[in-house]
Amino acid sequence: MSFTHVVTFSWTGDAAEDPAVVDGIADALRRFIADADLPGLRSWSCGRDAGIATGNADFAVLGVFDDVDAFAVYRDHPEHRRIITEQIAHRVGQRTAVQFAE
Repeated sequence: MSFTHVVTFSWTGDAAEDPAVVDGIADALRRFIADADLPGLRSWSCGRDAGIATGNADFAVLGVFDDVDAFAVYRDHPEHRRIITEQIAHRVGQRTAVQFAE
């Protein structure tokens, strides 16, 4: 069994207007994943919407974990929380998320 986390963002302000801002967020998240010791992380990716359909969110993060405990380590990791606080939270117009076990 695995535990999957999907979150999507629609940006506002400078993130909605400047692709470099979103690239910086993606880079920070990718560095965190590369550098952090996250036992139970099976796979992780993030990226900007491809722009092939109207009405989509602007950005998504997908993480697959061994279990809910491994997800909680990722979710609560201090570097992850710092990135959310400093780079993401104030730029979010809308956020949706879902976690599921399969």
